[in-house]
Amino acid sequence: MARKKAQEIEEDLKARREVEVEGMVAGVRARLEERLSLSPLPVDGDLSDRKGPLHWGRVRTSVFRAARLRKIVLSHISMPPIIEGLALVVIPVPDLDVPVFAADLMALPTRVSVNADVYGRDWQTRNALLPMAPTFRHLGSSAGPVWAARLGSGRGLHAKLHPRVVDQGFAALTQALQCYLDELDQAAPGRSTEPQMAFFQAFHDNGPRKGPLSRIMGESWAERYSRLVFE
Repeated sequence: MARKKAQEIEEDLKARREVEVEGMVAGVRARLEERLSLSPLPVDGDLSDRKGPLHWGRVRTSVFRAARLRKIVLSHISMPPIIEGLALVVIPVPDLDVPVFAADLMALPTRVSVNADVYGRDWQTRNALLPMAPTFRHLGSSAGPVWAARLGSGRGLHAKLHPRVVDQGFAALTQALQCYLDELDQAAPGRSTEPQMAFFQAFHDNGPRKGPLSRIMGESWAERYSRLVFE
């Protein structure tokens, strides 16, 4: 048993070293470009490409808009060997009755955290991402963070994975994105300003400003980054 456990740990460590997040970021962007005509939005220099103290750590961010979407924010977070990952937020124009989509995949020292869900009012999230439910259950998805429960769908992807199955986690994330874009195509007119403001406030209070980005890149930068992503 001890030998098997040691072998599993060794395999996880090897798999973690081989996680290629930059390629995943490129893959997400390629999927967006397949479905949408992206128009770049201006981003302040240090929000577009921020390097940490002594050039350790880097966050690169691209921002776009597209038909029916007022903002798409895609970031590559690189702070090896502590954390490396991608973060994606897709915010629709406010005159559609449709939730926000947010996803991230973070490779930590011994595991991979992957999340993908929609956020809005209950009638907006009630039937969202339904086709993805079996895939999320297969990955051992949980209910997600308590502070996001009021806005989330209650059945999104929130899983902690062995690095050996990171490809499955990334595939589920990209499939969730495709599912959301399919639903966006069918979205009814409405007013989503209030739900989007609630989404921003919840994530602004509990997101980048509370984690390693703030500690490494600085509180002022994390505040601006949070507002860039979620406002």
